[in-house]
Amino acid sequence: MQFSPIKRTLQAVLLLVVSAAAGAEPPEILTSIKPLQLIAQELTEGVTEVDVLLKPGSSPHSHSLKPSDARKLKSADIIFWVGPSMEAFLPKILGGLKDTKSVAMMEAHGINLRSMEENDNHIHDDHDHAHDHDEYDPHIWLSTENARVMAKAMVKTLVSVDPANKKQYEKNLEVFSQRLNQADEANLVKVKTAGTRPFFVFHNAYGYLEEQYGLQVAGFFTTNPDYQPGANHLVQLQEKLQKAGSACIFREPQFQPAYIDRLSEGLDIEVGVLDPLAEDIEPGSDSYARFINLMVDTITDCLKEPLPKSVLENSAG
Repeated sequence: MQFSPIKRTLQAVLLLVVSAAAGAEPPEILTSIKPLQLIAQELTEGVTEVDVLLKPGSSPHSHSLKPSDARKLKSADIIFWVGPSMEAFLPKILGGLKDTKSVAMMEAHGINLRSMEENDNHIHDDHDHAHDHDEYDPHIWLSTENARVMAKAMVKTLVSVDPANKKQYEKNLEVFSQRLNQADEANLVKVKTAGTRPFFVFHNAYGYLEEQYGLQVAGFFTTNPDYQPGANHLVQLQEKLQKAGSACIFREPQFQPAYIDRLSEGLDIEVGVLDPLAEDIEPGSDSYARFINLMVDTITDCLKEPLPKSVLENSAG
C-alpha cells in the first residue's frame, strides 16, 4: 500500500506532535526541606508539583535516611537542597545518582553566607557545637535576599532540564520577586514600629532574618539542637533572662526541651513558637512570603510591651 505525499506529510506531523508531547513531561522535583519546597512550588506553578523529603517533625540537623527517602531521591529529576552543613545525610547518596541533577543552594552564585562567628555573638559555651564547626550558617532561607538568589538558581536549573516551560518559569520568577518586594516593605515597617522587649530563641538559626530586617536576638538556648547546651551557657542565659525583665522566648515545634521551662519559671516571660521549617505553611502561589511574614509577625507581636496588670484587671471588670 502506497501513501500519497499529503498523507506522508500528515503522518510526519503527527509523529512530531506525539514525540513533542512525550518529551513535554515536566521533571520530578524534590526539595530537602519545606522552605525550599515553598520557593520551588511558586516557580513551577502551572507546570508541576514539588515534593519534599523531610516530613513534619523531622529536623535536617539529625535526620537519618530511610529506604523511602532513598526511593524518592532516586526517582527525582532535580533535587534542591541546602548543603552538607545542613543535610549531612545527603552527600553520599547524591554522589551516586548519575541521572539526577542536584543543586546545593549554599553554592548558588550570589548567595550571602554568614559565618557562624557572626551568629555566635551573644553567649559562648564550650559544650555547644555549632553545626559540627562548619564555617557558615546554613539557615540561608531565612533571608529574602537569599530567597531571590535561590529562586534564580532554581529557574536556571529548571530551564536546563525543561526548556519547553522556560517562559512559565521566568514569569513565575518575576511574580515571586514582586511578592518578596511587597513582603520586605511591609515587614520593615512592622519591625520599625515594634516594641523593644528583648527576645530569645531556641537555637542559633535566625542571623539571616535579623540581618534582613534589623532585628536583634538577645540570646539563644543552643547553637545546635542536637546537643544539650552546657551548664555554663545555661547559667549565663538565665542571668540574661533575669536582667531582661519582661521578655519573649520562642520555642520551635521540632524540639521540646524541658530546660526552657526551668529557666523561665517565675519570670515575666511570654513564650511563643517560631518555626524556621515552615511546617504549617501549605505550598502555594505566595507561600514563601506568607512564611516570612508569619515569622516577622510572631516576633513583632511579642515585642509589644504588655499592658500593666492593673489595666487588664480594670478592662476585665
